[in-house]
Amino acid sequence: MIIPTLWATELEYRRTVLKAVLIVIIIAGGIFVVNNWFNGHQVYAIVELAVVFLCIGILAIHKRTTHLTLWCCIFLFALYTVILIGIYSASFNSGLFTWLFIVPVLSYLLLGIRLGTIYTCVYMLTGIAILMYALIYNIAKIYPITIANIVLCLAAIWALSFSYEYKRAEAVERLQKIASLDPLTGLNNRLLLDSIFEKLCEGLLELNQSVSVLLIDLDHFKRVNDQYGHDVGDKVLVEVSRILNQVRRKSDWAFRLGGEEFCVLVPNTSAQQAEDIAERLRHLISEVVVVDGCHISLSISVGVSRWPEDGDRFSHIYKTADARLYQAKLTGRNKVVTAAGEQAIVADDAVVAKLSGSS
Repeated sequence: MIIPTLWATELEYRRTVLKAVLIVIIIAGGIFVVNNWFNGHQVYAIVELAVVFLCIGILAIHKRTTHLTLWCCIFLFALYTVILIGIYSASFNSGLFTWLFIVPVLSYLLLGIRLGTIYTCVYMLTGIAILMYALIYNIAKIYPITIANIVLCLAAIWALSFSYEYKRAEAVERLQKIASLDPLTGLNNRLLLDSIFEKLCEGLLELNQSVSVLLIDLDHFKRVNDQYGHDVGDKVLVEVSRILNQVRRKSDWAFRLGGEEFCVLVPNTSAQQAEDIAERLRHLISEVVVVDGCHISLSISVGVSRWPEDGDRFSHIYKTADARLYQAKLTGRNKVVTAAGEQAIVADDAVVAKLSGSS
């Protein structure tokens, strides 16, 4: 699945949480290192010191790393392992078992539902198993009711953490869909165009393949609104969107850019295949004659550009497609202009200019 730039705000949320947690662990870890060292637990103090240095390193790179989830996994693995070692080796009266209560909270905040559940299950259940082991073999003076209270409290925190993250992720996904989809047609909107184009190019660059951009504009759409009303105009846009979805492949992306302008990203096609897709769209839309009981003559003009032939940046590709769309409008509308078609138009203009000069 392609994740566009819009989704970056979710990562920024996790970066902020990670930063706060790292600072707390560095401070707390420093205190525990000193305490354990002077109380004769030098080995455990060294392990804790290693975790503190790991936290400092992650804190230094957390803003710019592209592997945030991986670093969160490494951090939580180190932190939880030290907590479990402490619970196993230290006296119950030290209260180290209380650090188990942060396991579900941190896991879901930093890793989300799936990984958060895995980490919570593994480390929380391991911590409870260590406490049960101490109870059964009388390693520490622990009462069954104490274990029961700890388990119930952990279960409550786990349930609350899971519910919060589930609802938060659900709300974020819903808001992202609202922000990225055109409410009238259901197509993607302009907000996602740049980021999805970049992701397509990243995937095809190593395969030495192209991405075609079809920039589409409904001809004389203002007349439709003026003559039949905006309700009919909206239904025309919905019908055009339906045809775009009908023609495009699963790997293609369709967008409504605003008004009567649309765009289709077509990866992994030749120039001729991209032109054929554009011509098929033009033909199918021209066959639409009745919308909401109104007899309407529809046509589209299409400008086609290609990456990387027409430039290495999306702004260049889009500008080229827009120029070819403009050529289609200038030369009579209801046509597709590609690189080859653009050259033919330029050649025709040169011939006309030459004949006009000679006359």
